[in-house]
Amino acid sequence: MEKLAGQTVWITGASGGIGESLAKACAREGAKLILSARRVEELNRVAGETGLPDSDLIVLPMDMEDYANFPVLVDMVLKKFGRIDFLFNNAGVSSRALAMETPVSMDKKMMDINYLGHVALTKAVLPNMVKEKKGHIIVTSSVVGKFGTPMRSAY
Repeated sequence: MEKLAGQTVWITGASGGIGESLAKACAREGAKLILSARRVEELNRVAGETGLPDSDLIVLPMDMEDYANFPVLVDMVLKKFGRIDFLFNNAGVSSRALAMETPVSMDKKMMDINYLGHVALTKAVLPNMVKEKKGHIIVTSSVVGKFGTPMRSAY
């Protein structure tokens, strides 16, 4: 991992799994963190476990399906930290069901969260990165998204 001391790092899906591990690793490197996910209690738990002071941390609940709210959230981050150096597009959902038993509404939900939400958040963050002439966007993916596996057709 690049030296992150003083860098502003936004992690979606930070309430558990890979996002939680990223948050703790970035905190150990001295990054300022924005932790986002839907589960506020879990975000608060992860925030507490990073050991960062409130001045270096934002717990920012968000739903990847709520694209319209992203510019407001980006503005909140910029008001506190002034810039976003790293965006970890990590949030995601999965579904376990046969294709013929999965309603199209579930397929749409997965596309909204796993793809379009990240595209929309990236577009909301990009103007600041372009203005600052720096920034990194990282996308978490999965082998399951590349190779078909039973009961994961929507994913």
